[in-house]
Amino acid sequence: MANRVREPYLELKGWMAEHDVKQVDVAKVLDTTGNYVNKKINGTGSDFTLYEARKLVRHFGMPESIFLQ
Repeated sequence: MANRVREPYLELKGWMAEHDVKQVDVAKVLDTTGNYVNKKINGTGSDFTLYEARKLVRHFGMPESIFLQ
């Protein structure tokens, strides 16, 4: 099992699956790597910043509540 820093974003993972949004798509919007995004989503890296969350909400139209765990 991976060393988690915090709980994973399960709602985000579910939303992404339902809307066919891949981690690489998120990485492109955030101008970063898929590995960086994977760690954030799965709780093994740093948390999303407010700036990153806002950027994703605006770009993909996802609910803000996904980031409020």
